[in-house]
Amino acid sequence: MSIVKSEDAKKWINAFIAICSILLGYVVINFMSFLGEYFDLEAKVNHYLWLSQGLGVAFAVVSFIIAVKHKEIMAYLGEVYGELVKVVWPDKDSIVKLTVGIVIALAICSGILVLIDFIFRKILSLIY
Repeated sequence: MSIVKSEDAKKWINAFIAICSILLGYVVINFMSFLGEYFDLEAKVNHYLWLSQGLGVAFAVVSFIIAVKHKEIMAYLGEVYGELVKVVWPDKDSIVKLTVGIVIALAICSGILVLIDFIFRKILSLIY
């Protein structure tokens, strides 16, 4: 059973590009804030906060438009989405069984390591 459908490709690709563009805008705003504090630009440039936020929003919008209009980017993301549609996701029962198995295996391994550590501590306490 697949969670995603091949008919929804354009919607999901645009949502992915929008999220990436928003993250880019956020990074630009934080970088400009860092530069403002480091070089004391808030005192030297009028309305530096508005300028840095406007620059971040501009970067986000421009990156979204470029990515959506670029045919190679859209074709690549379409292929990625096409491969994602083919993925067979495991059901809840198998996930629970595998998780319990991993937790049990980790408990056994950590118990063995604790036992080995205890033995070496006792040996070293006898020597020293």
